[in-house]
Order: sequence, then C-alpha cells, then structure tokens
Amino acid sequence: MEDEKYKNYLIDLISIIKKQAKKAKLEADHPKEGYDSFNNGYLMAYHTVIEFMKNQTEVFNIDQEDVGLADIEPERDLL
Repeated sequence: MEDEKYKNYLIDLISIIKKQAKKAKLEADHPKEGYDSFNNGYLMAYHTVIEFMKNQTEVFNIDQEDVGLADIEPERDLL
C-alpha cells in the first residue's frame, strides 16, 4: 500500500512537470519582448529535468508508461 502512495505521487508530479514544460515551450516559441533568453533557459531546464527522469527510469528498470513519461521526448518536444 505504501508503494502505491509513492507511485501516485510520482505520476502526479510528472504530469505537473510535463504541463509546465509544455507551457515553457509555448512561451519560448512566442516570447514577450525582452524575455527570449529567460524563456529559452527556462525551457532548457525542463528539458534537462525530463531527460534525466527518463534516463533514471532505465537505470531503475521502470516502465515509462507506468509513470507517465512515455508520451514526451525532450529532444522532439522541448527543443
């Protein structure tokens, strides 16, 4: 039962991070004047975090589908 709590936490957290990353991508693609560098840096931070999370699923032998990471590719979706 304790494992389920942590799994649900992780799934929820990943969902929030993906939504924020997609929002950062939109803002980087359509920046307000003077925010280009900030928006690009912010997006790259999400790119790095999601890439790291995906790599760690491989290290721990976790199916990306199980935690909600299968539908995002940092190189494709966040660059």
